[in-house]
Amino acid sequence: MDNIPEGIRKMNNQQNEQSKEEKETQAQLLIKFTANVELFHTSEGEAYARLPVNGHLETWILRGKGFRLWLIKQYYEVHDKPPGGQAIADALNVLEAKALFEGNKQNVYTRVAEIDNVIYIDLCNKEWQAIKITASSWEIVNNPPIRFRRSNIMEEIPKPVQGGKIEELKPFINYRSEMDWMLIVSWLITSLRPNSPYPILTIQGEQGSAKSTTTRVLRALIDPSTLPLRALPKEERDLSIAANNTWILAFDNLSGLSNTMSDALCKLSTGGGLSTRKLYSDDEEAIFNIMRPSILNGIDDIAKRQDLLDRSLVVFLPSISEGKRKDEKTFWADFKIVRPRILGALFEAVSSAIKNLPNAKLNEKPRMVDFALWITAAEKFLGWHEGSFMEMYNGNRCEAIEQGLDSDPVGVAVQAFMKDKELWEDTTSKTLEQMEKYIGDEQTKRSKAWTTSNKLKQRLRRIAPALRSKGIVFTDMKRSSKGGMLKLENLKKQSTQLTQSTQIYSYKHLNSKDKSVGDVGTEKQSTLEKTHNIKLSVSSAGNVGNIRTYSDDKESGLI
Repeated sequence: MDNIPEGIRKMNNQQNEQSKEEKETQAQLLIKFTANVELFHTSEGEAYARLPVNGHLETWILRGKGFRLWLIKQYYEVHDKPPGGQAIADALNVLEAKALFEGNKQNVYTRVAEIDNVIYIDLCNKEWQAIKITASSWEIVNNPPIRFRRSNIMEEIPKPVQGGKIEELKPFINYRSEMDWMLIVSWLITSLRPNSPYPILTIQGEQGSAKSTTTRVLRALIDPSTLPLRALPKEERDLSIAANNTWILAFDNLSGLSNTMSDALCKLSTGGGLSTRKLYSDDEEAIFNIMRPSILNGIDDIAKRQDLLDRSLVVFLPSISEGKRKDEKTFWADFKIVRPRILGALFEAVSSAIKNLPNAKLNEKPRMVDFALWITAAEKFLGWHEGSFMEMYNGNRCEAIEQGLDSDPVGVAVQAFMKDKELWEDTTSKTLEQMEKYIGDEQTKRSKAWTTSNKLKQRLRRIAPALRSKGIVFTDMKRSSKGGMLKLENLKKQSTQLTQSTQIYSYKHLNSKDKSVGDVGTEKQSTLEKTHNIKLSVSSAGNVGNIRTYSDDKESGLI
């Protein structure tokens, strides 16, 4: 060995080193680049990587395009050539296994998150900064303690500034009344709160009422996107994917909703599992149990089913005269200037809501009770008098109920059918036969908007809350030998008849020594209570006061 020339010895050493390098595959070298990367997974089994980039931390889905390109870049910078496709695939398989079996389970958020009563909003800028909102203030922070994920359609929110007012938004949106303005502001503030049911903002108006522009402005404040408006998907699968990749869903130019999509939007509003098959899989499902704020806009009555309307804020936009219109370039340039100030004011409103939420009280609790409490907590900051939000909200809900019944041919027919009746009890087929007499349009009877006797009970159950507000109570009865049975009661008609009866009864017994005035009509009242499961408040004159209907011993409506 000592007689080997120095040159040959160096050449042999180089060959040995090269041999060792060749034994380490490209996949192994790629995996080595992730030594300082945190690998983890979500509760849905999705693998993620959190890695340091230019002094801040970024979160990437492991199977996403971004992390794949990062790996290729790391390899190229060291070896001056790209890795092979198979090596990348092998490395990603190993890293995914490590994330699932060795990594911790962590939550990943899109745009908005909350931890320990502190709300964080991802600015989606290159520094990966976020807005931190507490009960006392808001601020811009670096490296927030939140793992935010980003999709390729999410855009940057401009950095907010102090000293602005929410009212600076008014010139950039169209609205009909101060009540509608309050609805829009309420929707914006609740859209900045995570993990809570979200009312669906439904914007309606004739052509030229700036429905699309108003929608884009509201979306641009909280969740700007390269796809600000989209068409409504036909399948729940596509809605699931869209909801997973963005915070606010804005659907443009709608002309009605299918029953399937109406139900899916209800899940999106108040929570529910949206699922789809995983790609190239026959038996695995991707589950999206998420809630998202959403906007629907269109000319016609968009939401018609009562369950969706009860989750909606319905705003009607007036037409804009030609003299008040702005060109697009000027409009968006002006909006860009005030947007940071409006954002700062919105974040102050959220801070106030966090502070006052523990003391917020409601005299009545609607379906969207979390939303109602949240906005009630922000009333003082917004300059609204105490209780004004619930007054406005209840008024809008009543208007939505009217809209839903007027646009539903079954609802219209039931009201017309029961107008002069106190009580109806018969089979579903006989009921439908009678109701059809009040729908003169033969085309409506043949359309999908109408119903069959087999589905009549189902349709009546769906609109039952709205019918109760009109004094009509539907009861599903046991099936008889004649077929399916149902009962309809017109409580307003019954109360009118009872009032007339008790007035006559009171007059006849006014001077009776056997009964006091307060006892007048007691027997009739008791009979009606037993027959119709209602509570009647009889005044000293024998007149019927409030009528409350009950279902399962709980108040279900006030007529």
